[in-house]
Amino acid sequence: MSPILAALLLLAALGGVWWFQKGDLGEYRRFKALNDGHSRRMRFRLWLVRAALVFVVPVGIGLALLGRLAALVTMPGEFAPLSALLPSVLASDDGALGLLLGGAVGGLVVGAVLARVLKRRPLGDVSALLPRDRRELKYAAALSVMAGIGEEAFFRLYLPLLVAVLTGQAWIGFLASLVLFGAMHRYQGWAGILATTALGAVMTGLYLMTGSLWVVMLVHALVDLNGLVVTPLLGGGLKR
Repeated sequence: MSPILAALLLLAALGGVWWFQKGDLGEYRRFKALNDGHSRRMRFRLWLVRAALVFVVPVGIGLALLGRLAALVTMPGEFAPLSALLPSVLASDDGALGLLLGGAVGGLVVGAVLARVLKRRPLGDVSALLPRDRRELKYAAALSVMAGIGEEAFFRLYLPLLVAVLTGQAWIGFLASLVLFGAMHRYQGWAGILATTALGAVMTGLYLMTGSLWVVMLVHALVDLNGLVVTPLLGGGLKR
């Protein structure tokens, strides 16, 4: 793998994150002030396109240019030293993955029910993102799936891999990606930054323990679906 190409791809990826974040706080404030459903749905569509351009497209093109598309299904060798420091979930027990995913789904459902019963608010300033009617619900679901796929591919695989190629140290890549992942959610306030950074740390550990990117994609998507789809549905406050 060419270090020069990796450096150029890293600069391009960081530039995309900067573009995604540019004016993010002001944009979110304007979004919170929107009252009509059409304007809100248009903003959801825009966010979906921007997320695809910043997180999904660069990963596909970058890995193809590097000849590393196989990294989407097989953990890169650069991550092996870090992975060896953690227990292997899949290798230790063939049924461990099923238990893990079953526990994740069950825990999210229980959490959604408790959130409704106890009337707990989500961490961070995300109330404006919650769907207000059935038409917005599909966009909330799409954003959840996009975040699970795009952000995990970008922050758990692509950025750490590029940094590992350049520095020879995968931990630097994972640490830098974790910091960027938390900072990307600054529109949610400090509570949101801390919560998403903690989630990113869990996803990093899960990826290194399972060696499977699709597992962390699925878990991330389930977490977001719980907050943006399941909880509002159980709350019963959606308009027709």
